[in-house]
Amino acid sequence: MKKCERLEEIKEQLDQGIQELMTSDKFQEWLRFLSSFHSYSFNNTVLIYMQSPNATFVKGFNEWKKHGRFVKKGAKAIKVLAPLIGKKKEKEENSEKEEKEKKVLYGFRHVNVFDVSSTDGKELPAPAVKTLEGDGEQEKALLQEWIHKIEIPVAFKDTGEANGYYHLIKHYIAIHEGRSTAQQLKTLIHEYSHYLLHSKGAKFEQEGSRIREAQAEAVAYVVMNHFGYETGEYSFGYIAGWSQDMNIMKQIGTDIVTCSHQVIEVLSQHQPKEEATA
Repeated sequence: MKKCERLEEIKEQLDQGIQELMTSDKFQEWLRFLSSFHSYSFNNTVLIYMQSPNATFVKGFNEWKKHGRFVKKGAKAIKVLAPLIGKKKEKEENSEKEEKEKKVLYGFRHVNVFDVSSTDGKELPAPAVKTLEGDGEQEKALLQEWIHKIEIPVAFKDTGEANGYYHLIKHYIAIHEGRSTAQQLKTLIHEYSHYLLHSKGAKFEQEGSRIREAQAEAVAYVVMNHFGYETGEYSFGYIAGWSQDMNIMKQIGTDIVTCSHQVIEVLSQHQPKEEATA
């Protein structure tokens, strides 16, 4: 099969995979899967999930060799997309002679990666994952740690029937003081996602509440699962309405991935932002 034909086949698989994920119960499964693949692009998380839903950590053949592991004979590769980056010369605005090089994306190619389960060799270090249980001191300490790591103030108060909210005008997060610590943790991430995605000037500021709530809850689900906390079953049935426009589905999925990665990176810092040094 020619490379261009194989690439088209992968793109068709991607579109089919997105359609299937976003219009079925598999969306929640993909969100849980995403908690381990938050640093990958949306397209590649879908491709990896559709080909190997039990995958946990993937790398290319030579990358595994660098880590002292070797792909097992006969192991099935997972096809993903890699960007093709070129250089384009552009003239400076104030000069007719001087030119500068700019990196541009001019296409994609397919590459093979393999899950860690398809390799043998040197043991990999286990990730430091916090597993939350119950409503004890561990959760309370983690809540305070996360509050200090995000860049927006947090207040505990009586928020009525709501678990919390993000105040668009005064720019702070309110969390219901009477809820369990586990609920407060999830609410913090949900409202922090609103701040990142829907505050004034943010990308989805003008989006309707249905999509905004879906985005924030999806990010909270991914982040909490990444840190070892199963937040329970949530309803994603309304996402089926996005299937009418594949481009909207791709964009929404892309930003769930991007925002989840951003939040996980912030919460994984060794020091709070205000104390970190260069």
